[in-house]
Amino acid sequence: MSDIQENFAQEQFDGRDERSQQEQETDRKLAERLSSLIEDANNKCTPLCKMIRKHIENMQAQKEEDRDEAQLVKNVKPLLEQAEKILNETNGAIKGADPDNRLSNKASRNMHDHKATPEEQRLAEALKIMVQEVGGTIEWARDKLDSFPKAKRDLGPLLDALGQPLTQIVGGVGLLLAGVLNLLGNLLSGLGLDGLLKGIVAATGLDKIYKGLGLDKWLKM
Repeated sequence: MSDIQENFAQEQFDGRDERSQQEQETDRKLAERLSSLIEDANNKCTPLCKMIRKHIENMQAQKEEDRDEAQLVKNVKPLLEQAEKILNETNGAIKGADPDNRLSNKASRNMHDHKATPEEQRLAEALKIMVQEVGGTIEWARDKLDSFPKAKRDLGPLLDALGQPLTQIVGGVGLLLAGVLNLLGNLLSGLGLDGLLKGIVAATGLDKIYKGLGLDKWLKM
């Protein structure tokens, strides 16, 4: 565990774990399963994100008269579509990993204070990489494509589409294992990316759900 994670865990998760042994084991197995799914997606998506950035950087490096926006679209479009497909499949698998219909029974969800487990820390780290690589690339590409209006017209909707499953994945994990969101917020804050997470929380309505359940403390990122 990093110093940041350890300090955060001590600050936010000290106290008696009110979960039963069965609940603890269920949450541990769930965190392990979700970590594996997200790590697998990261292994597939991270190289795609690097290629997307490389193509756009190569375009920027060219003289203006040599830039071919149609070629940029041709190079980047399949990469965005492939990444979106991977994240959509991952999102479906996360919904399928829901052991007791927590996602469909939000109001009856039991969320307990407890010190962050190693499994939850692993899951937060995996999500951090996903938000950093995929979410960071989306924001970066949107900014860079302002210089290439034709390419932006074609690639902008694909960037938006890629952001949807990312939002759903983080939101889904936040509903299944609430404490992971705070660990994630802390990790992203250190990278200056906590704004991305706040946008995701608002987009999925997690802020309203948590407040409705009296869990506002989870949102102090």
